[in-house]
Amino acid sequence: MRPKRTVRRPRRSAAIALASLLTLAGCQIANPFPPIGGPAGGASNKESNALGGGDAPASTFSQFNDIPIPTDAELDLDQSLILGTEDGWIGRVSLDVGYGMTDMYSFYEREMPKFGWEQLTTVRAKISTMTYRRGSRVATITLQSTLTSGTYIDFTVAPANRAVMDRPAARTN
Repeated sequence: MRPKRTVRRPRRSAAIALASLLTLAGCQIANPFPPIGGPAGGASNKESNALGGGDAPASTFSQFNDIPIPTDAELDLDQSLILGTEDGWIGRVSLDVGYGMTDMYSFYEREMPKFGWEQLTTVRAKISTMTYRRGSRVATITLQSTLTSGTYIDFTVAPANRAVMDRPAARTN
């Protein structure tokens, strides 16, 4: 007596799952950045967060009208320390976003000047660092990939050293 041969057929659920993943991946590529607020966007961060339907309530980021914040950003309260409001705040804002580090690097490189920030330095690496100046404040943005293909963002804003602010920028040939 011969044993019965069984032919294995791919499971329908595996095919459906693969199709769903491909569909979701296509959605993210089509619109890699959520709307943001600010001078160029025409809406405040508070309005953008409300319109974007992000996880964070609209009031979470309402005091930050001078930096771009993606609408799906989640504020890490344990790692954040914020003193002051609006254009005068200083401290550290820690965010977790669902977009990749390369996308977030491009996002801040494009959006920071729209909020009046001048780029000073950048280091693009496994942990990327971007430094900007606006008036008497300096902003440092640190980007690091998360395990879930998102990005962890540390946004630190502090007063610039007065001696550095008074000195003209050095020119190189």
